[in-house]
Amino acid sequence: MKAEDLILIHEDGCETTVYPFLADGGTVHGTVVILHGLAEHHNRYREFTLFLNSCGYDVYLYDHRGHGTDKKLEELGYIADSRGWEKLILDAVDVLSYASEKNRGGKLILFGHSMGSLIARGATQYSQLADAAVFCGTTAPSAAQSFSGLAVTSLVRLFRGKRHISPFLNRALFERRQYRALSERTSCDWLTRSNAAVGLYMNDPYCGFICTAGLYHDLVKLASVVTKPANIKKTPRNLPIIFLSGDSDPVGGCGDEVIRLFETYKKLGFADVDCILYENCRHELLNELNRHEIMNDILRYLNRVTGADSPSGQRTR
Repeated sequence: MKAEDLILIHEDGCETTVYPFLADGGTVHGTVVILHGLAEHHNRYREFTLFLNSCGYDVYLYDHRGHGTDKKLEELGYIADSRGWEKLILDAVDVLSYASEKNRGGKLILFGHSMGSLIARGATQYSQLADAAVFCGTTAPSAAQSFSGLAVTSLVRLFRGKRHISPFLNRALFERRQYRALSERTSCDWLTRSNAAVGLYMNDPYCGFICTAGLYHDLVKLASVVTKPANIKKTPRNLPIIFLSGDSDPVGGCGDEVIRLFETYKKLGFADVDCILYENCRHELLNELNRHEIMNDILRYLNRVTGADSPSGQRTR
């Protein structure tokens, strides 16, 4: 059930519109805060949101800075003049704090996809508000990759400016060999095997836009910061965490980076951490051909961490 939108004002004066969707009647098992990925928006999570509502979960969504259908097209793709990567994390903490105050269920779960998973990982390092976390389609660059990425994005920012729309950096990040290998029909085929979902994405002016040099730098910085073991240690060791990715997702190194990150969390002493790699799946698991299977796997995980009984016969199909 769609509830009334609300506006949060952050410490720097930036405003974020939060979109609550509340479970209809019955017992509310928990609250899920969803963080979307780069160059997309919260509306793309409507099917997943309504599924969770039908299973007894309230859901809160919002659009990150530089994203969202409430923005002008020329406003898309820029975060902030300084420390944009950190502002994204602090925005998420503010939304989590609000959701925690309004939580009608017992647990607060943080779900982040792609760039949203990086922000979610940062939010667990900056706060202890979440009771569980789902990191979907995440990445874990090596120190060498982070160093080179920061060097290149810094140079482009220096010579072209932070607000420069950079096709060069977009190609450098998202048109590498592993991405091109999946381009059977379009340059966006790496997102999912679903032709329909790719078509909707490519025809949505609020998706797939080329971002600024400032945003690409913030993205690389964000991935670097939240992947450092010293920062991972700031996340509570008893926080239940699950990593979800496709074994054909180039963002996560086709599973290699995700497995390495999962192993890092285990070595650092996290007591309840799990990982699922879906065979042949690409980046957007919630838009994949087997998305109903994946959504039900997520539901089973949420029911476990919230202590809810699995709804009898509750399936998406």
